[in-house]
Amino acid sequence: MNIAVVGIGRIGLPLAAKLAANGHTVFGCDINPARVDQVNRGENPIPDENGLAGILRDAVKAGNLKATTDTATAVASCETVLFTVAVDVDASGRAGLSPLFAAASDVARGLKPGTLCIFDTTLPVGTTRRELAPLLEGGGLRLGHDFSVAFSPERLLMGRVIEDLVKYPKVVGGVDERGGERAAAFFREALGVEVIHLSSAEAAELSKLSEGVYRDLNIALANELAGVADRFGVDISEVIAAANSQPYCHIHVPGTGVGGHCIPVYPRFLMQGEGPSSLAALGRSVNDSMPGYAAERVESLLGGLAGLRVVILGLTFRPDVAVTHHTNAVDLLREFRARGATVHGHDALIGAGGVRQLGFDPAPEPLNGYDVAVVHANHRAYRDLDWRAIAPLVVDARNALDRKAVEAAGVRYLGVGRPVSPD
Repeated sequence: MNIAVVGIGRIGLPLAAKLAANGHTVFGCDINPARVDQVNRGENPIPDENGLAGILRDAVKAGNLKATTDTATAVASCETVLFTVAVDVDASGRAGLSPLFAAASDVARGLKPGTLCIFDTTLPVGTTRRELAPLLEGGGLRLGHDFSVAFSPERLLMGRVIEDLVKYPKVVGGVDERGGERAAAFFREALGVEVIHLSSAEAAELSKLSEGVYRDLNIALANELAGVADRFGVDISEVIAAANSQPYCHIHVPGTGVGGHCIPVYPRFLMQGEGPSSLAALGRSVNDSMPGYAAERVESLLGGLAGLRVVILGLTFRPDVAVTHHTNAVDLLREFRARGATVHGHDALIGAGGVRQLGFDPAPEPLNGYDVAVVHANHRAYRDLDWRAIAPLVVDARNALDRKAVEAAGVRYLGVGRPVSPD
């Protein structure tokens, strides 16, 4: 079948490549001409996305994947349109839907009778029916009569999108009566994946927000428990391991906040007035406070931070993925600077230019001579660092390091909710 994927970014491009690899003719639509040209050359613009380079190259070579900036023309030749445009929050904390609205308007100009449109993203509840479907009718076709609309949230982790596309069931819900049925049939055929067909687009929208809010609240709980552990001098890692030995308990790992495109964003889609959201707001408040909590703990331990040299290692929002969206590294920078420290940043994935874009002064090589090293994203490239040369105190912002290995290097270790090594 002919498929248009609108938005070939971190999610859309792997999806488009996977569909093309499965034998479908796919048009990757994007407003970025440079991205379109790169894809049409078979070059991978997302090198840290596992498995993408090979299937992208092969799909382009076979003629199954073509990228274009002319969305309307591409849509006119397709039976199915997938919207994979990312949705973030705007300056007021509400869902920033303008790029998706623009994409829907472009698609409406090329929409033909019989087309199935699927919004494969994350949205506030009710957005697909109230706001997006009417935009698609702007081309003169009628929803439920001339075309169908469904919502199906992405359930993917950056860096392993291709694997996750078939790893988890695809959730779908229709706006019109046939939309959900057609979307379920599409994903079964196009991806060969298990499908959970819900009763409406609203149910599917809420299912995705439920996943994100659950994780945010779980991490907030872990962070509060870490604060209790700090007060009583116990190690939260052994506490959580013991609690999670009970099959009804699944406490996550505490850390200095939550970053990325998903977890810190989606609770705000509930908080903008789609229903009760006091817990979602509380979870955001707790997790947003953690960079300050970590800096205060270091300040108290050292008797002050004024004039001390701090290096923050790993500035991306998680290890081994070159994405800095909503990264807590910038919050740590703010908090340590506010307490008088001189702060440098280092990241093995984004280089000095990316470090500067985040507001950091790049750490000079080799890494040594600091008073404190904060490991924010524990990239594989940091496995063999000489901790003793870098700093006498290592702060494990994600509780991701091997404590014994750090201490064996003659360096003090401090984790979130974990006692500091003896001096």
